[in-house]
Amino acid sequence: MNDNQNELILTAKTRLAQRLKDVLSEPQSDSDHRFMRIQVAVGKLDTIQWLRQQTSDIKTYWRDREGQFEMAGLGESDLISGSLMPDYNALFLRLQEYLSETGEYVRYYGGMRFNRRHNSDFKWQAFTSYRFIVPKFEIFRQGEKTVFACNLLVHTGEKINKIIAAALDELEAIRFGETVENHSFPAVSSRTDFPDYNGWKDNIEEALSAFEKTNLDKVVLARKSTLKFNENIDPIELLWRLRLNNHRAYYFCFQPKKDVAFIGGTPEQLYFRDKNHIHSEAVAGTRKRGATNQEDLKLENDLLHCEKDIREHRFVVDSIRTALNKLCTNIVEQDELSVLKLSRLQHLLRQFSGKINKSIQDSDILENLHPTPAVGGVPAAEAITAIEEIEKFDRGWYAGPVGWIGKDKAEFAVAIRSGLVHEDELYLYSGAGIVQGSDYQNEWEEIETKISGFMNALKKIPEPQREKIVSALHVSG
Repeated sequence: MNDNQNELILTAKTRLAQRLKDVLSEPQSDSDHRFMRIQVAVGKLDTIQWLRQQTSDIKTYWRDREGQFEMAGLGESDLISGSLMPDYNALFLRLQEYLSETGEYVRYYGGMRFNRRHNSDFKWQAFTSYRFIVPKFEIFRQGEKTVFACNLLVHTGEKINKIIAAALDELEAIRFGETVENHSFPAVSSRTDFPDYNGWKDNIEEALSAFEKTNLDKVVLARKSTLKFNENIDPIELLWRLRLNNHRAYYFCFQPKKDVAFIGGTPEQLYFRDKNHIHSEAVAGTRKRGATNQEDLKLENDLLHCEKDIREHRFVVDSIRTALNKLCTNIVEQDELSVLKLSRLQHLLRQFSGKINKSIQDSDILENLHPTPAVGGVPAAEAITAIEEIEKFDRGWYAGPVGWIGKDKAEFAVAIRSGLVHEDELYLYSGAGIVQGSDYQNEWEEIETKISGFMNALKKIPEPQREKIVSALHVSG
């Protein structure tokens, strides 16, 4: 880091405080409700470690799969949540109402439950059925540009001087320029899988039996692994460790209260919208990465020519194609089936793009795309019913849509490869697509592979490797 970048970081609070005070002398709008965004440039920094330093109980993190956009947020300028699943249209009308007069970088971040009908396990209560927030303060990186920003929501009749005074008080508690040297993590004291191996075998057999008796073609069954620790977990430290595993994923953390968070590193995009243009993709089928290029290519070829995996992936492709035909014109579909390469896994991939019809809103997109057959099944309604009957645990936000929505853009991912931190426990969720011909042992091993990112994140980081990692992330931002 050069001296100029270091100076930008160390003076960020002072410069933002002055910008907030300057607002008091500016003419004020009489809009019913409006967001004010005040920001200053900062140098490159490890945003997750910055987030870990902060004392705020409410923290939010998002990074896109290619690492071009990253946001670490503190507190909440506005919160929209509810214990009952809303009508998608009503929810997104409320979001867009407040975003209509903002700049493009004011965004609501959040997500919602996988299943709109299932009663919530009490461990998920802090998240409610849906929860979207605009952070009060955030480190916001777009490409090479990084800013420190404050978002303030002002309603008609509210005194701007009181809002600014409260923001300045909160700003005082925010830390810059400190280093985090301790990356230790509490030890796992126990692990419980639900279902266990025998229960998993029974679930697969029940699903295979349903294929013969009903019109069900595919169902995605999940497993919950509960890890108990000898003390409470720091969700942001776990997020930082998780990010070390795979640099090509959507990384997220939604922490609604201290020691409770939903975090993950998912490879699966649900959709990205830029005004009236949309991009989506079908991801399904799994192989591990090879230890050598030759082994990796062999596994890739096996995936590309496996009838079971191609059939499973085709369900997702057909579902997305059908949804986009309802929503779009000028749909462009990737000609050749390709492979999405991650650090430990590889998946079948086909990409789609299109132009959204004028009347279509984000609520319509979510209604048609979620859940994809990659996390639900085919047909969708029958698969959801089967999941409720067979799994016998609450998925919560696992496999639900998570992401952000702004004035003219939105992006949502599917919250797989994810875990719920609840004080001294970590619940890991992962699923496998079950179709005719599925083998319970192979599917069990696939789930073990899918949670390996979290399991590796829990291991002790050797001191030389830790120093190298911290240095690399500090430089890259």
